[in-house]
Amino acid sequence: MDRSHRALRFYFLLSGLLLAAWVPGTAPLHGQASPADYVNVFSGTSNSRWMLFPGPSMPFGMVKLSPDNQLNVWNGGYEYTVGSISGFSHLHGFGLAGVSYMPYVGKLDFGDEYLRLFPGSPDGPFGSMWTAGYRSRYHKDTETGRPGYYAVDLIDTPVRVELTATARCGLIRTTFPAGGQARLLLDFDPPTEERSQILEARVMRVSDHEIAGYIAFRNTYVDSTTVHFVTRFDAPLTGLTGWQYSPYAGDPAAGYGTDWRREVRLSEDVDRFSGGASSGVILNFATEGQQAVVAATGLSFVSIDNARLNLEAELGPLGYDFDRVAAAGLDQWNELLTGVTVRGREEDQQKFYTNYYRSFTGKVLMSDANGEYMDLCERVRTVQSPAGAVYSSDALWGTQWTLTPFWTLAAPDYANRFANSLLELQGRGGWIPEAPVGLEYSPVMGAQHQNALLISLYQKGLHQFDPDSVLRMIEHDYTRPPLEHPCGGLAGNYHNRAYLEYGYVTEESGGASNTMEYAFDDWCLAQLAKALDAPATYATFMARADNWRNHWDAGTGYLRRRHADGSWYSPFDPYRYGTEGSWQGAGYMEGNAWIYTWYVPHDLPGLIDLLGRDTFVQRLEEGFREGHVDLSNQPNLQAPFLFNYAGRPDLTQRYSRMVADSFFHNSPLRAYVGEEDEGQMGALYCLLGMGLFEMQAGCSTEPYYDLSSPVFDEVRIRRPGGAFTIIVENNSPENVYIQSAELNGTALSTPRLAWSDIVAGGKLVLRMGARPVPWSK
Repeated sequence: MDRSHRALRFYFLLSGLLLAAWVPGTAPLHGQASPADYVNVFSGTSNSRWMLFPGPSMPFGMVKLSPDNQLNVWNGGYEYTVGSISGFSHLHGFGLAGVSYMPYVGKLDFGDEYLRLFPGSPDGPFGSMWTAGYRSRYHKDTETGRPGYYAVDLIDTPVRVELTATARCGLIRTTFPAGGQARLLLDFDPPTEERSQILEARVMRVSDHEIAGYIAFRNTYVDSTTVHFVTRFDAPLTGLTGWQYSPYAGDPAAGYGTDWRREVRLSEDVDRFSGGASSGVILNFATEGQQAVVAATGLSFVSIDNARLNLEAELGPLGYDFDRVAAAGLDQWNELLTGVTVRGREEDQQKFYTNYYRSFTGKVLMSDANGEYMDLCERVRTVQSPAGAVYSSDALWGTQWTLTPFWTLAAPDYANRFANSLLELQGRGGWIPEAPVGLEYSPVMGAQHQNALLISLYQKGLHQFDPDSVLRMIEHDYTRPPLEHPCGGLAGNYHNRAYLEYGYVTEESGGASNTMEYAFDDWCLAQLAKALDAPATYATFMARADNWRNHWDAGTGYLRRRHADGSWYSPFDPYRYGTEGSWQGAGYMEGNAWIYTWYVPHDLPGLIDLLGRDTFVQRLEEGFREGHVDLSNQPNLQAPFLFNYAGRPDLTQRYSRMVADSFFHNSPLRAYVGEEDEGQMGALYCLLGMGLFEMQAGCSTEPYYDLSSPVFDEVRIRRPGGAFTIIVENNSPENVYIQSAELNGTALSTPRLAWSDIVAGGKLVLRMGARPVPWSK
């Protein structure tokens, strides 16, 4: 990197540090702030995942339209500290990407300039046509965003770009300067987080104001997916030029930013163009003076006709008006974000609503306005009631402690949408998917924690499905070995064969941590069976829920890896991290013996009995002091609340407040301790801020939330029968301990809040102080 670009990167890094206290889109100085005013769409966008982006998306939306500026790298997509942008793409879902437009101004003379038809390197140098590509630097101080809207001014391509979106459509408004040739570059193969192989791409000119096409691709997580698109322009097209580079002899993942002086095939003034990797088209426009050109794109995973249908269904009622679409999107977000309202310090409100927002931006709508979608066997289906749509998702691993309790509390309608999507997909594939990436059975993570959402919805009286059918579906999945599905992917628990045979996952077959996770899932199913009066199923799965004990080693006081012959794996190190070989290898999935020994959320009294109450508390406290607790990842997120079960709610209050205050921030460079994935860390902060947590994911026959120390002075949860309000008196950063608790005027004797009390509405009053006070067990 040369000196000028080191300076440029330092400038943006310094800007980010200075912006740590600045939040775009925060509350106005005058007037009443709405929840969306507190959302910082740039929070955590440095060193973040593909699915955490600053551009607009609707809740659970298909279109996630956002700037990209990195290469094909882990954490690809948008990096806050990179000072250039290479395109604005419409999909930012796990394993899903495509339809990337980049404005361009200037002459293309069919000479060396065509060597710029690739994204280029984020580090430039921008004066070199061999490495810069078509990317452009941008003015950081012009970059703004809020839910449903993003804008930025580019430098090398001197235009202003604005983005907005509906559920299935994206709008790009580009203000071109006077005197230059206005163009948009449509790259079929832009850099993404998950390197995809482009199988085929086609585009056709439908009229002077419309193009249509599709891009088919595959990657590690999807066997084959095709995104169809129709784009309408409010300025006339004067021509299309297709480009296709010859295959690169080196590593394709490293190709951007190296020597791109290789053969390029140009197709000039075409109405149709087909390409593959390293290809795309140039769209040329007739503009007069300074002019804004709006590109309205509808997407579909089914067909071009459906992409056009989505355009008409969602943008037609809004007159294809950019500003009306942006306003409607903001209204939709505000409606969702008022499911829970909080009162407290502005900095904390910014963190709360930003994380609330993130809890609903990760999942990807895959069905069209007419209900059609492409199932895992590449058949066109129509969603059946009670499902209204189907969604693609990363693994639901860990969501039992994050998204499930938050969705059911703040937005039960969205919780049901996702739950019913799972059941719709089960009806097509025969198994409930744990990671329905592209609506397929994808090889991601472990266990079946998505089922906790289904069970919780029933136990809370929120469900919209037949619970007896769900019981049979889950029992089917838990009593059979995994299936290599004929349409691709692996359905069921990866190591269920060993688990069924031995009562634990052996060292020879996979990770010991899966035993603990499977046992928790078994307990959750047993609770559903109990509620539905299915005693045989209840007895079977309650017995299986005890399988975690098969890893208990009294000699070390840890849950250990174990061979098929019953002997312990050696050498033993409780702090040895990770899983050998892959997520599904031997050991502990993204954890260690220290972390997974706590993974008995359904039988903490049993674990306390084995460890001893004093050892339980002392080891957990030491874990916080010495850094053994890992709150950057899913397996240990319950740690602050474990003290409640050992008679020390004061320690839960201390450490849960510490985590909320110290582990979460609201700047672009520092927001989460670990990676955000698809809203899981966001949902965790919201729960911590409210002073609530669900150890058992709401799966018990009488669901409850654990109480801790709320960040806010007041929390109001919207319920159909009347709001439930938490009033926190004498609250401050120092007063983290609950001195007394009254529910509707009656003293609480345990640090629990029953779901039935929340549903009934009413008021919980917590009085806080600087010193812990005794509380009954």
